[in-house]
Parts: sequence; C-alpha cells; structure tokens
Amino acid sequence: MGKVDILQLVSACLQLAEESGDIIRGIFNSGSLGVQYKAEDDPFTIADVKSQQHIIGGLLKLWKDLRIVGEENCDIPPVDVTPKTDRLEEYRDKLPKELVDGIEESELLLFLDPLDATREFTKGRVECVMTLLGISYRGKPIAGVIYQPFINDNKGRSVWAVVGMPVVGLLDKRAPEDRDKVILVTSASHYDERVDRATKKINPDKVIRTGGAGFKILMIIENLADVYIFPTVGSKLWDICAPHAVLLAVGGTLTDPSGKDIIYSDQPELIENKNGIVITIGNHQKYIQLLNQE
Repeated sequence: MGKVDILQLVSACLQLAEESGDIIRGIFNSGSLGVQYKAEDDPFTIADVKSQQHIIGGLLKLWKDLRIVGEENCDIPPVDVTPKTDRLEEYRDKLPKELVDGIEESELLLFLDPLDATREFTKGRVECVMTLLGISYRGKPIAGVIYQPFINDNKGRSVWAVVGMPVVGLLDKRAPEDRDKVILVTSASHYDERVDRATKKINPDKVIRTGGAGFKILMIIENLADVYIFPTVGSKLWDICAPHAVLLAVGGTLTDPSGKDIIYSDQPELIENKNGIVITIGNHQKYIQLLNQE
C-alpha cells in the first residue's frame, strides 16, 4: 500500500456517485424496484445493490487495496468505468497542509451508503434519497460526498467537503421567519418513546420528522434545522460518515447523546451507533446537557 491523494479519491467518489444517480433514477423510473428485506422494516432494492457495485467496483480499479464498508452485502463484479481523478484540481491550493502529501492507504476507511432512505425510495418519497461516501482516517471523518439524484428536476445535486476546506455546493436554506426559532429534526419512521422524551427535553419551537439520516444531517448543515436527535439504535456508520465530514467542515458537531465522539471502525460491533446520535450546527453542549437532565 502507498499513499492516496485525498483530492483524487474525492474526485473519483464524486464521479461514481453521480453515475450511480443515473442507475438509481433508471430503476426508479422502471417501476421494478425488486424490493427485498434484510430484516423487518429494513428494505433494500435492486438500485441499492447496483449503485454499490458500480461505486466500489470503480474505486477498486484505482485503489485495489482500499478498505470500503458498504451497506449492502453483495458481490462486486468488474465495472467498465475508470473514474477520473483530476476533476477537482482547481481546489488543490485549498488543501489543508497535513493532506498535501497524501495519506497512507492502510489508514483510510471509506463508508458507503449507496442509497440512503431506501424506505422512502420504495414509497416514492425520493426527495430524501442520497448516495453517501464518507472517508475516515484513523477513526475520524476527513472527507465526504453527498449526492441527491432526484433534486433539480432529477438532474441531481452534489455537496462535498474535505475537512479544513470550504464546502462545495452548500446552500443556506433557513427561512426568514425561522431565524430566531429552535428547530429540531428527527426520524419519521422510528419515532418512539425515547425520541419523544428527548424532543420534550429540548422543547423546540418546531419539530420536523422526515426520512433518511443523511437528509436530516444535511438539513442541519444547510441551516434548515438546529439540532437532529436520534437517541436510540438505528443509524449506521455508512449513514453518517459522509455528512459528518461535511458537518465538520462547516463547524458543526456530531456525537452520541452523552457527548462522546463517534469512532469510525470496520469492527462489526461498532458499525451500529447503539447509543444514537446528536447533530448540531452550534450550541452542542447545551443540547447534550438538556438531553441528559433528569
């Protein structure tokens, strides 16, 4: 293993995510999603699998030893695509100094959710759907690509970041009437007593319940909400690594409900965020204290 140029890796991730958008849109428009279930209320579709195969297959053509943790359990056949790695050269002078000379491939771990918000996808609520590629280094996220295939009249939209650089594709979506409000976002499909209790502790002015972990974190990043709480089992590392990196690049914070950092590891027992997650764009400690008050 040698060193990986982080900007070249992000460039390849960006291209493959966008290409996977064509796959996802094509399958959705065909009406033949091939829905199956890994567990009760945990669906996957042909689009999830085909997207993962395309992205991982493309990345391994360039970095054959790159460690990738994908959500779907599927074979990775050869792909007839070679990702370009020079797309982001214009940003090279913005790279943090510690990344200029590259990073040891053995210390990188990439987390892929090929189609986040699969449940919503199967029900036609595709505005939540994303492809998420997060790159971690020594247990911490350092770069992320978020691709929304059904945004902009189905032309798609990308948001990406390397921590320490400005985020590319970012929007501020806060409505003027919400400037002085505390807005909380949480799960629509996994709303239970623990989520309800946590919501009451924070006592926000507005609560938004929607699907897709990546979609909800992007809401925080783009200032549509102030805090995202999910104090229970449900999210996985592939759901949060990419948006976590983008969140860090804009000064936000993601921890578990006790305030502990999330460690990005491929150990099976750590893939699932068993204690839940709390995401903020500011005042993180205030929300942690509210959640932990008796």
